[in-house]
Amino acid sequence: MSPLGLPSLRVFQEFHCPSCYGQKAYRSRYRGIFEHGLLLFLMLKPVRCERCYHRSYVFRTVPVLEPGGPAGRLDSRPSHDSSAGTRVA
Repeated sequence: MSPLGLPSLRVFQEFHCPSCYGQKAYRSRYRGIFEHGLLLFLMLKPVRCERCYHRSYVFRTVPVLEPGGPAGRLDSRPSHDSSAGTRVA
């Protein structure tokens, strides 16, 4: 709280997980058209905590990590490397 009793502006600039108090989050996907429209209207975006994977919403001004960024993301899609020598019968 600020000295005047108003909420701090940090809520518009920083992420803090409500579950584990982590400070890093990844962008999450929207769950359906209704959520997408409502969150856009409220100026929010879905995020997932890096530490505990808790899903929550933050203001669009809060910087978050992109999935598959420098830390990497587990990807279950097969690679399309032509040198692998695999054949499909």
